[in-house]
Amino acid sequence: MITFTRVDHISMASADWRPQAERLQRLLGFKYLSNWEGSAKQDFSGSLSQVPGTGIEFEIIAPYGSPSFVQKFLDQGGPGLHHITIEVPDIHRCAEEITALGLTPFGGVVDDGAWYVTYVHPKESGGILWQLFQSHRPEREVDRSTPNGGAVGLKRIDHVSLAVPDRDAQVEWQKRVFGFEEISRWTNEAEGYDGCVMRIPGSLLQFEIIAPNRPDSFVQKFIDKRRPGMHHICCEVESVEGAIAGMRAEGVEPFGGIVESDWHRHTFLHPRDSGGVLFQLFEE
Repeated sequence: MITFTRVDHISMASADWRPQAERLQRLLGFKYLSNWEGSAKQDFSGSLSQVPGTGIEFEIIAPYGSPSFVQKFLDQGGPGLHHITIEVPDIHRCAEEITALGLTPFGGVVDDGAWYVTYVHPKESGGILWQLFQSHRPEREVDRSTPNGGAVGLKRIDHVSLAVPDRDAQVEWQKRVFGFEEISRWTNEAEGYDGCVMRIPGSLLQFEIIAPNRPDSFVQKFIDKRRPGMHHICCEVESVEGAIAGMRAEGVEPFGGIVESDWHRHTFLHPRDSGGVLFQLFEE
């Protein structure tokens, strides 16, 4: 099992980080922290924002120069969720743990000037690029307060959701590789999918796995269109009605209206309005 310290950030790819960072701050209260520009040795630019309530950051990466791996990602599927980054106490030990699990530390261990980094490729993980790092720079001093939740009144990110063909196989992978702890499994016959939510040790962020149980499921349609991968981010808001009013004040129509379920009431911020990510917004 891979030993890790914490979830550092969730990353998305966008054609330009600047308007995207502003959009997420305005709509969701993701507070801008810092940015960097690409160079001859780094073919992407980007920014980091503080996410309210969950103790993680949100990264936006954009292509710099040509060719760029970010541009390739955008060409294949458009803007969207790109990877999840977790901190490990010892990157070389981590690479050994990855190998012992029968996986490949993708790209080896690289020093990017601030971090020692390796990866688990989506082809081996079931759909997510996992970035694993050990920092060798002093922690930067930034104001991490998040005084508001943007137009939707966001309180926290609850979980990231992964769409895969086989829920049970993916659950066992997450247990074996990262030690994620199962909270509950369910079957939603009405929407045609099986689900499981898992606890990430040492993090307020949780992890959801969804898989189709019939061909017309929205999960199957997502996989057919894009391939297995991160499907949406689920966020708690002050109230669904307040989130809808806030979106409409910004000229954004909530996707699907208000949905009532056994778990909670929720609505959606569609990728076309968020800049590439489906956000599920629920009230406790």
